[in-house]
Amino acid sequence: MANLMKIVIVDDDEVNLTFCQRVLQDFETFPFRDPKKALTYCLQNDFDLVLTDMRMPSMTGIGLIQEIRKKKDDFAALIISAYSDSEYLMEAVNAANISQYLLKPVEAAVLSTKVTDALRHLQWSRQKRIDEQRLAEQAHKLQQENTQLRFHAATPLASLVGTNPSVVKTKELIKSFALSDYPVLITGEEGTGKKLVARLLHELSDRKECPYATISTSTIPEDLLETEIFGASKGAQTGLKVSREGFLDRLAGGTLSVEEVEGLPKTLQSKILKFLQYGTYYPVGGTEERSADVRILLSSKSNLGQEMEDGTFRKDLYFKVANLQIKTLPLRERREDILAIMETLAKRENRSLPVLDAKQKDMLTRYSYPGNIRELQGILEKLNLLQGSSAGNQVSIEEIDRILKANAQVYASIQGSNAPVKTIQLPPGHEPVDMREFVDAIEKDIIITALKFNDNNISQTSRNLMISRQGLKNKIKRYEIPVDIDDEE
Repeated sequence: MANLMKIVIVDDDEVNLTFCQRVLQDFETFPFRDPKKALTYCLQNDFDLVLTDMRMPSMTGIGLIQEIRKKKDDFAALIISAYSDSEYLMEAVNAANISQYLLKPVEAAVLSTKVTDALRHLQWSRQKRIDEQRLAEQAHKLQQENTQLRFHAATPLASLVGTNPSVVKTKELIKSFALSDYPVLITGEEGTGKKLVARLLHELSDRKECPYATISTSTIPEDLLETEIFGASKGAQTGLKVSREGFLDRLAGGTLSVEEVEGLPKTLQSKILKFLQYGTYYPVGGTEERSADVRILLSSKSNLGQEMEDGTFRKDLYFKVANLQIKTLPLRERREDILAIMETLAKRENRSLPVLDAKQKDMLTRYSYPGNIRELQGILEKLNLLQGSSAGNQVSIEEIDRILKANAQVYASIQGSNAPVKTIQLPPGHEPVDMREFVDAIEKDIIITALKFNDNNISQTSRNLMISRQGLKNKIKRYEIPVDIDDEE
């Protein structure tokens, strides 16, 4: 303990100061004749104990201790006094929280013992605080974990599988947004769980006992979308002999999820904006205004901010729905969840989960999954078929590799140049190829794709590509990519 502890000694008497230093030579000592200089030192440095004279010309020992304790409190203090006014000393000691006071002349053995005892008690107090803080943190952590376990076991959120921080954040946003009636914008690539998020927002809301429906702009012809949502009135304008109800008529008190909202025609965007603002609408061909209590959720696989800038998506509608947003991440950005999601899919679809060794698991988690969870579901089906037809119900690593490569080729051909994950077509080995040019083309394509995904945010793109910001800027200049690299964000 001794030589690790730091003691500040303060006494305007040089003889007493030297005496204390000699007695306490096993400790690291810092002597001061001026208490004001000692105060400055103590406020700027770490120390363990202050040993000070009681009466000094510029400041008393009690005053010195009290001034230090205004800023620091984790130290012991001893007073040496030549005056034996015990009542005054006790009052002063209590006021400054001083461990001991000693009367001059003090014997070396007594001084050494009192200092050692004070430091030992200080160490005990420090350790006690550390232990109490650790126990409090552990108790708080256990309480949080128990709360989370109880909540997830008792709510539909258990269906949202994953330990990635983004999944945890998404669950918190769902719990928060579900309590509101405001529209929610859900964004993310295809197959990342936007449908599940929308459904959870409904099931955790006060509207959970009311109807829920989804409508997708990609599956319903553009000229029928308006009728499906708002309904239509009978008459010459519509050619209908009876009025037709839309989702807003049928979902009283419930929730309507509009998928791929980027595909809405501009005229329909205006009608949806009006309904979001006022809760009113006109059916197709109708002249009588209607109202409905239906919450609207919207999802998009596109960058609506860019769609807005391009003029294909109304700015006023974007700003209306963009206040509450949830972004679902692709599997390639939450690889630690892939095997757990596969296990959940197997249980939900009553399929057997293939027995995989470490290399096979690594191969499955390293794959990029351009089709995300939807593709993972298909891979699980193929593995089940292979497992059932192979000897010993085993699937070889070669078969897994073949499935993943075939999938990558299929998704690359389907998604084309807009594919978030691309399959590189290697040049034939028997033909001459400029290796540098080939690699540069791949690197440029990767950077352009990453920048597009991150809305040209240089900092986020550099983190995703795991290169420095300056390195990314240099490559943007080199490949003449039209991005403003002077814009920090």
